Amino acid sequence: MIDFIKLYWRDKCLFEAFVCNQENFKDLYSVLNQHSGEISYPYRTSLGCMNITVNEKSANVRNSLHKLHNVILEDKEHNHNDFTYSMLCSTIDYLYCNLFDVNSASITQMEFGLNIETEIQSEVIIRKNFLMHKLKGFNHNREYHGKGQLKQFDHSNYVIKVYDKAKQYSIKDKNILRFELKFLKQKEFQNLGIINLQDLKCKVKLRRLFDLLLQRFDELTIIDEIADSSSILKEDRIKLLEYMTPTFWEEKLNGVHTQIKSRHRDKFNSILDKYDLLKTKRVLRYALVNKFNYLIDN
Repeated sequence: MIDFIKLYWRDKCLFEAFVCNQENFKDLYSVLNQHSGEISYPYRTSLGCMNITVNEKSANVRNSLHKLHNVILEDKEHNHNDFTYSMLCSTIDYLYCNLFDVNSASITQMEFGLNIETEIQSEVIIRKNFLMHKLKGFNHNREYHGKGQLKQFDHSNYVIKVYDKAKQYSIKDKNILRFELKFLKQKEFQNLGIINLQDLKCKVKLRRLFDLLLQRFDELTIIDEIADSSSILKEDRIKLLEYMTPTFWEEKLNGVHTQIKSRHRDKFNSILDKYDLLKTKRVLRYALVNKFNYLIDN
């Protein structure tokens, strides 16, 4: 569900007064000029794991709502467990109770994602089955030292991330794949009716977020392994291996008429259907839908 958010106060006067009140925050850090003794912006403090910053003209609070809930409940900062709708609402209520002038803050950044369990190691699925988004290759492909695999697809308004959540937190008894949509521009979620923190308690708007996440998932090229698939005809295998590489779509077809590209896409899809090579994608999609329905109903 909702993970990282950034709340932004354009008019920060009331919020700054609240933050600077010693009764509200024990520790407040600022910039001190060693020679003049002048104290200047930014002012920094925290609430749980939420980072609070007051600048000269604005203020913001940012970090993961999911992690904040676990800090409150367990005193542990992680997001590998399920974050249900009721947990989300209680975390939002916590911010309203412990911050000030929250209704004046707009959400300017946000991440929305789901953790799903897989039968095999998530890093294997990510490395072997996740190939492209909108027939373009990934921008980042990192293998953390013993911490699993991440692939990231960058766009101007959003980023798609898929990574091994279990290995990130050294969980050995589960395989957890994280599929996440990171919004780089607020208009992407404002178009769904999400402006402020209270909007995240609206199930209709959360479902809109999930529909958008599912749309991005559907745009991904996620294909079953074909290395041992002897049933694929030689000519189809040659075409398939060509279609599975981003360079074919991004370089070989660069400048080619859209009708030619469309014919290649149709041929690619027909081969995938012919040999039923989308089983992995169907299983993952089913898991995403099931997980969201569970989270929103609890």
